[in-house]
Amino acid sequence: MVSLEGELSRIQARRLWEERLQESDSVFARLVFVSQLRDASGRYADPFLRRMFPARTCHRLVSEAHRDVFREWLTLSARMKVRDLKRYCNTIWAAETSDKTAWTCLCPDLVPSGVSINELRLFAEDVKRLTQMVHRQLRSRNSRSHGL
Repeated sequence: MVSLEGELSRIQARRLWEERLQESDSVFARLVFVSQLRDASGRYADPFLRRMFPARTCHRLVSEAHRDVFREWLTLSARMKVRDLKRYCNTIWAAETSDKTAWTCLCPDLVPSGVSINELRLFAEDVKRLTQMVHRQLRSRNSRSHGL
C-alpha cells in the first residue's frame, strides 16, 4: 500500500523537477538538457528523480518531458525559433566553439523517440536553416569585434 506521505513526496519531487526544467529561458536549452539524460541504450535517467522514483517511472517521466519540449520547439514561430536559438548560443556556447560540426553531432541526439516522421523532418529543416542563419550572424559579429 502506498503511503500518503510517500505519494506527496513523489508529487513534490516531480513538481520540483518540472520547475527546474522550466528555469531555462530557452526552449532549445531545455531540449538539450533532457536529451542529455538519455544514455546510449535509449533509457532516460535523472539523478534527482531517481531518488524518489523507480528507474521505469523516471524513464517515463523524462521521456515524456523530452517529447513535450521537442514539440514545444516545433510549435514556435520561425522568428521565435531564431530568438530562442540565439539565446541558447549566446548563453551556452562561446562563439569560438559554436561550429557546424558540433551542431551536426548534437542535433540527432535532440530527437526523442515516439515522434512522427513529419515532426522529424520539420525539426531537421528548421535546425539546418536556423543554424546557418545564426552562424552567419555570429561570424559577422566576431569579424566586427575583431576589426576585420
